[in-house]
Amino acid sequence: MSLKVALPLFLVLTAAPALAQPPSGTTPPAAQAAPPAEAFRPSPEIVSAIQQAAQAFGTCVTAGVQNLPASTAAEAGAASILAGCGTQRQALVQAAEAMIASMPEDQRAAAHAQLESQLGQIEPQIIQGISQSRAAAAAAPPAPATPAPAPATPATPPPH
Repeated sequence: MSLKVALPLFLVLTAAPALAQPPSGTTPPAAQAAPPAEAFRPSPEIVSAIQQAAQAFGTCVTAGVQNLPASTAAEAGAASILAGCGTQRQALVQAAEAMIASMPEDQRAAAHAQLESQLGQIEPQIIQGISQSRAAAAAAPPAPATPAPAPATPATPPPH
């Protein structure tokens, strides 16, 4: 579950500057006359902060999914997990906001919109992860029974 939530979120956040740029070949005419802007690259500190926050959030979500009682509906479980991981989620959002703030002005709005969109997809991803986790557990074969220990064999044969 960690990779299903945190890693895609991190990848989208770090790709946001590239996605904020218009696709090649669709440059507006006004921009064609201007020299191309240098591609934005977040600082290593910002990237590291996002990675650490994403990992902490993913770890929290994974633990929440693993500890979720089977009797809890997936939707209620996802809401509960998000509430329990609020501190980690907030740290991730703050790290992403720091990256967006360091971007060129003309890229911030698109990056912010992408962040909001991605944040809106977290709960459905957790619901899906809960459902998949439960389906995998239901399909798993039962654990084999532990065999009884073999009787001890005497070190010397009994006398005849």
